[in-house]
Amino acid sequence: MVRVRRAARWLVRVLVSAAIVGYVVADVDLGDVAHALAHVRLVPLLVGSGLFLVSQVLSAYKWSWIGRALGFEASLVDYARFYFIGMFFNLFGPSTLGGDLVRALYLGAGYRRRLAISSVVFDRASGLVVLVALGALGFLLFPRYRFPPSLILGAVAVGGALVVGWWAAPRLVRLLPATRRTRELRREVEVDLSPLWRDRRLLGTVALVSVVFHLAQVGAQYVLARAAGATLPFSYCLIFHPAIAVMTALPVSVNGLGVREGGYLYFLTRLDVDDSIAVTLSLLAFGVTLFCGLLGGLVFLASGATLPALRAPASNEAGVAA
Repeated sequence: MVRVRRAARWLVRVLVSAAIVGYVVADVDLGDVAHALAHVRLVPLLVGSGLFLVSQVLSAYKWSWIGRALGFEASLVDYARFYFIGMFFNLFGPSTLGGDLVRALYLGAGYRRRLAISSVVFDRASGLVVLVALGALGFLLFPRYRFPPSLILGAVAVGGALVVGWWAAPRLVRLLPATRRTRELRREVEVDLSPLWRDRRLLGTVALVSVVFHLAQVGAQYVLARAAGATLPFSYCLIFHPAIAVMTALPVSVNGLGVREGGYLYFLTRLDVDDSIAVTLSLLAFGVTLFCGLLGGLVFLASGATLPALRAPASNEAGVAA
């Protein structure tokens, strides 16, 4: 039954990606896309790629603050290494879930897997909150773009729900029925994960680095648009990048395929950007992500190409227990 459900989920993702890609192929002149790709400007492409790469290093730095607050005293180099290896494994999954699990297992080294996974979950959740907040702020500050009210309200609602969920987690866990598992969960939330709610310096640093990280990614979109032949206002990039990033992160397609291209078509054609340029920008954005993922593959090979352990060796576990 579990295999059937997994197969059904994969089938749905494949069908979603195939349907949107089919629509894009039918709607856009592929000859125009090929022409636009052939005339991509190299210097803005390199600058945009560099900004994206810097943003990933910033994200690894943010994760290191979270991990160290939870007791994982790895070096910043190790955090960056685990992060980029995770990016490599993201290339093979429906979303970022596979790569996130890999980097959590590397960090936990088989000992404290749940706590390591929690560090990654909070890293993602905190980034998502700031991302949605930037998008919602863009909607509110630049009403001249005339987006549907439902889109604006949806962005505000998602951001608000994430903040409320984070605030309510340590309070809701107290309401669970008293069992051995719930006692362990309550201890983990109220003791092991307490810095995620109480450490103001940690929360301030995470929020600040998240803002810089996302602004670097918005800047990358701004420059990549010029590489593709479009001149977009930075304010518009501040709106459409968060929306597309959230859309592609949802596990409803195969690695964002189709959803990403459809998103660029929707947002850029609203500014009368040619649809072939919109698709070209989506391909450039995917190419930059692919490039960074392949860099993570090189890091994986240089690290010995050894997958992280699900459990610590028995002898080490005995030592930890002792």
